Amino acid sequence: MAAAQYSAALPVIQTRRLVLRAPTLTDLPVWTSISKDSFGDTDQEAWTEFSYYTSGWLLHGHGLFTVALKEDDQVIGFVILGLEWDDREPELGYLFSADHRMQGYATEACSAVRDFGFDLLGSGGFVSYVSASNARSNALAKRLGASRDANAELAFGVDQNVWRYSEVQA
Repeated sequence: MAAAQYSAALPVIQTRRLVLRAPTLTDLPVWTSISKDSFGDTDQEAWTEFSYYTSGWLLHGHGLFTVALKEDDQVIGFVILGLEWDDREPELGYLFSADHRMQGYATEACSAVRDFGFDLLGSGGFVSYVSASNARSNALAKRLGASRDANAELAFGVDQNVWRYSEVQA
């Protein structure tokens, strides 16, 4: 009961096809499945990461969004505006089930969280850390209007791209 009350206080974002909301324990099996598929995580590792990213709401005022289809509430993935323990600044990241990739869901969900991030953190206040070899994620960051931050990249190895999100000033 208390968890539902706290969760209800967190933002809910609706797009044309999606609802982005605070994660609940009922979302953990989907998170675990995606984590195993994408990274080979164990159940324990998936639980630890899910808990860590969810706690961002309490610790930082931003965190993990569960992404569900508006038509049937099926959970298809997750988008985060949050900090990992070693991040230098908030990161916009995402995970989607294999069945829901390459259908525009990541672009739609990340666009909404990017706009939420601008309202919360301001222009230039968050980034995406993307491996240079991850062509699809680099293309998504570019589609979302981010630009490479060469100065921030100096702190990483040559395989790390840092994409910075800045609002276009009219």
